[in-house]
Amino acid sequence: MPDPGQLPYLLRLLDDDSPDVRGAVLEQFEAFGDSLEDHLRGLSVAGTEGLIHGLLREGRRKRLSSGWSALARITGDKAKLEAGQDLLSRFLRTDARTGTLAGALDALAGEFREGDLEKDALALAEFLFRIKGLAGAVEEYYAPRNNDLVHVITAREGLPISLVCVYILVAHRLGMSVEGCNLPGHFLALASHGGRRFVVDCFNRGLVLLDTDLARLSSAAPVKTADLAALQCDAGAILGRVLRNLVRSLRRSQDEQAAEDAALLERLAAAGVA
Repeated sequence: MPDPGQLPYLLRLLDDDSPDVRGAVLEQFEAFGDSLEDHLRGLSVAGTEGLIHGLLREGRRKRLSSGWSALARITGDKAKLEAGQDLLSRFLRTDARTGTLAGALDALAGEFREGDLEKDALALAEFLFRIKGLAGAVEEYYAPRNNDLVHVITAREGLPISLVCVYILVAHRLGMSVEGCNLPGHFLALASHGGRRFVVDCFNRGLVLLDTDLARLSSAAPVKTADLAALQCDAGAILGRVLRNLVRSLRRSQDEQAAEDAALLERLAAAGVA
C-alpha cells in the first residue's frame, strides 16, 4: 500500500534531471490508483502546483479511457448509460465533494417516492422540471459543466440531452419507461403512460409536446409523435452525442489542455460504445 506521507517528497522529484528518476516517481504515483486524486487535493508543496494539476488531469484522462473501454461489458442499457455518464462526470469535475451521480439520482428518486404525486412518468416530469426546477441552461449554454449530470442536478440547469438523461435514470430507478429521442437539433424524451407515449421537452420545464409543437421544432420535414419511435436511441447513441457536445464545448476554448481533452473525447466518440 503506497504511503501518502511520501507524496510531498515524490512531487519534488517530478522535475528531476534524470528521466529514470522521473519514470520511477510516476510509477509510484500510478500505484495509488484512483485514490491519488483524493490524496493530492489540497496538498501544498511550494512550486509544485502545476505538477499537481497535471497529474490530476492525466489521472482523470486515464480513468476515463479505461472506464470507457469497459462500458461494452456492461449489460443493461440504463446501467450502461449511467456508467458512461458517471465516467464523464468524474472526468469533468475537480471537486469530488459535490457527491456522486448515483447518490444524486437516488436522492431524487427517493424524494419522488415519498411525495404526493401520482407515480407515473408524466408526474415524474412535473416533479423534476416544475417542482425541483431543472431547466435548460440559457447563460453559458456551451459550458462543459452542463454535460456533467451531478452539476446539472445541483445547479438545476443543463442541456436538453443532460436533462433527458436525468429523467431517464431517475425513471429507471422507479420502474418507469422513459427513453431518449434523437431529434436533429433538439433532444427530447419519450415517456410511456397509460398505454400511450408522450413527448417531453425537458429543456423547457418538462413541457409535453403536441404534433404542432414538434412541427415547429423540426428543421426538416414536419415530425409527428408517431414518427418519433424511429428516433428513439440507446445508451451508445446518447453517450456518443454527449461526447460530441463536449468536444464542441472544449474546442471553443483557447486552452491547450482543453484541446487535449477534446482530442481524447473525439477518439472515444469514434470508437463508440457497443
